[in-house]
Amino acid sequence: MPASPTDHAAHARAHYELPSYQAFLRRLGEAMEQHLRELIGAAGIPPAQSELHWRIKAPASFAQKAASPDPDDPGRPRYRAPVDEITDQLAMRVVTFLPAQVEAVAQAIGEDDALRVREVRHKGSEAAAERQFGYQSLHLLVDPGSPLRVPTPPKGYGVPTVEIQLRTQLQHVWAELEHASRYKGAAGSRVSRKFDRAAALIEMVDELLQEIDDAAAGTTAPEARREGAATPAGEPPRGEDEAAGQPAGSRLTARALRSLLAELFPDAPPSRGAGSEEWIRGHALALGLDTVEALRATVRSVDLAAIDRVFREGVTWERNQVRALDDALLAAFGRRYVEVAERLVPEDDEAQRAKRPRVLAWRLRTLRDGGALGDG
Repeated sequence: MPASPTDHAAHARAHYELPSYQAFLRRLGEAMEQHLRELIGAAGIPPAQSELHWRIKAPASFAQKAASPDPDDPGRPRYRAPVDEITDQLAMRVVTFLPAQVEAVAQAIGEDDALRVREVRHKGSEAAAERQFGYQSLHLLVDPGSPLRVPTPPKGYGVPTVEIQLRTQLQHVWAELEHASRYKGAAGSRVSRKFDRAAALIEMVDELLQEIDDAAAGTTAPEARREGAATPAGEPPRGEDEAAGQPAGSRLTARALRSLLAELFPDAPPSRGAGSEEWIRGHALALGLDTVEALRATVRSVDLAAIDRVFREGVTWERNQVRALDDALLAAFGRRYVEVAERLVPEDDEAQRAKRPRVLAWRLRTLRDGGALGDG
């Protein structure tokens, strides 16, 4: 007879609370802190413009999570081996001044040999997940590797996955206040609306501060595309954004892309796949579309209605915003996009390396045959 959730959680807690394992987690946290500080410094972020904190999950909180039921089978526990499966036993938090610094730290972690990134999430608060607005901190799940000089865990235990949370200062203030309000019982609809308003303003202020910093440093992104970057056939129309008072050269940050996707494809649902927006942003950057204006102009240079018509015929599912942008870039760049997309597939993903270019080539032919490319 399977153990009850209470017994399962109690056994997991006893396993987790083993003094030698708790001592190991502390040593791992210290090693991670030193390594992350080195990465932050190497990314060019001044010490005064970043904070780093970490914590080991409290045993009571661990037991509560270990008792969670399986969403597909509530009679069974979600975690069969909680000490091996729960990914936030050790959690690191990096807080920076600016959005670009958050991105720089995320990139440094992604390129680091000592940390293997398992998953990237744009994660909001528990309450904000049900609302229109909320802070969107970046959460990375990483497996520490041997270059980190990871301490040896006790016999019978493994090295756990570590959660790294990245936020700006403004996001951090918002999140801490929102978290506190829920535990004080103040998170009613009126308070929630105020948090929504604050979240929208924080996102705008973060971007404005980034633009100010870029301008002060003389590093404002070019108005169009970088010199030498690939260009779609036929120069996209320009001048609309300047006439509307849009700043030239707004950086294509993850946050800016999210807003642009909603603007360009208002009838398409957002993508729910973890990391899919960052995935398509990588494609845009690889094509030299490193500003909001450049990407907007490129997408507007193709016939979105015709593309939508071609891919909606005979299907019942909805194309989400990321897929719609993928199609638009394919229409704009043609074979060049197929080549770039193939290069961006991880080398160890042999199945996707074979599938991605084949699927894109088929979609390109379908667009051409459907008259959506306008090239006869």
